Amino acid sequence: MPILNPLSSAFGLDISDRSFKLIQMSKRSRSKYPYRVSAWGAIDIPEGVLERGDLKDVDQAAALLTKLLRTTRGRIKGRGVVACLPETRTFVKMIEATQDNLKEGVEKLVTTEIEQNIPLTKEDIYYDYQLVAMGENRMEPQEHQPTEEPVEETPKEDEAKKGEDAGEKEKGQEAGQEAETPPTETAEEGSEETISDNQKYYLIIAAAPRELVDSYTALLEKTGLAPIALEIEAMSITRALTPAGEHFKDPIGLLDIGATRSSLVIFDEGVLKMTVSIPLSGIEITETIAEKLQLEMENAEKLKIECGLDANRCDDKIWTTIAPLIEDITEKIRNALRFYQVGVPSGRKIEKLLLCGGGAHFREIDAVLSRKLAIKVVRGDSLINVNPSLPKGFTPNRSLAFTTAIGLGIRAANEYESYKKRF
Repeated sequence: MPILNPLSSAFGLDISDRSFKLIQMSKRSRSKYPYRVSAWGAIDIPEGVLERGDLKDVDQAAALLTKLLRTTRGRIKGRGVVACLPETRTFVKMIEATQDNLKEGVEKLVTTEIEQNIPLTKEDIYYDYQLVAMGENRMEPQEHQPTEEPVEETPKEDEAKKGEDAGEKEKGQEAGQEAETPPTETAEEGSEETISDNQKYYLIIAAAPRELVDSYTALLEKTGLAPIALEIEAMSITRALTPAGEHFKDPIGLLDIGATRSSLVIFDEGVLKMTVSIPLSGIEITETIAEKLQLEMENAEKLKIECGLDANRCDDKIWTTIAPLIEDITEKIRNALRFYQVGVPSGRKIEKLLLCGGGAHFREIDAVLSRKLAIKVVRGDSLINVNPSLPKGFTPNRSLAFTTAIGLGIRAANEYESYKKRF
């Protein structure tokens, strides 16, 4: 593993099936906009290099990532990286922790939940957990001691461990696609957190297959990078779309529409409560248009961008072509929102949905979803915490496609500031 200089900067890297996206931030804590984009870049990934989050061609992926690092807008400083793990390959479980089931210790409760809810053995996963007092905002990882062996050759054992165990295990989605959120820290084994008799808690457990985490770590190290953390996409998205330090009275939904997959995230009471995979993607919409209208994919993509879901454009041809698909997707979103309200501990009705990802720019998708779901649906602002003075080429319109990378970049900037204070 590369040696990570604690005074070296870090950046965020969004790894998806069809692209790498990179953002590096600088941080000024007392500013109205605490983060500034200092470098950014993206590179397309050919089909077959990654499939549903699995690395199929490590050498080609490493070559593409190396090329991206050499061609960013703005110079990347440092080799530290915070990256994400794919939503579809991870597991998250959230329960309300009672005084009774906490009496024997958090670690024992975590082990029991893993055995009952994750379809892999404890030896085949990296896992992490977080005990959160109800109503407490825990968007950022806390200082903690590791639960497993430390990462070798790193200058600070507990911080580096947060990169391998807390970060790598920090990603998740529960089997059956009803997932509930990822932790960002691990309490020290044998040193339980102080439990108040009068306080209610959420226990959030996340896990990822050891093989998957190791493959992503190997990819990053192959390109000379030093992984600080690997985290759940939902955490990165939430960090990018919510004002830093702000507490929300009402729950909100975040719908990330990507090129090959989409996910619905529920953020409530200061924590991620649920993530659900949604069978919607930009490529699927394009393929449907191409098939129904007998077009080449390139022409179908152009038509999709030009017409969108606006029934008044393009002689209504796109709307009538993909209306059944949109209806099906809307029903799945509606069911997920209903499940959160009635099937999740302390769940509440979602009245607002923020859109992000490249698919959020699909014409009229906000209006159509709002009308069908009978809630407020708007495009999110992934630059809500970012200085409006942006680097050349990085426009606000581009930012929604970079939402995950922005959230990762913010985490990386926070980690760097933490290092500076400690060394």
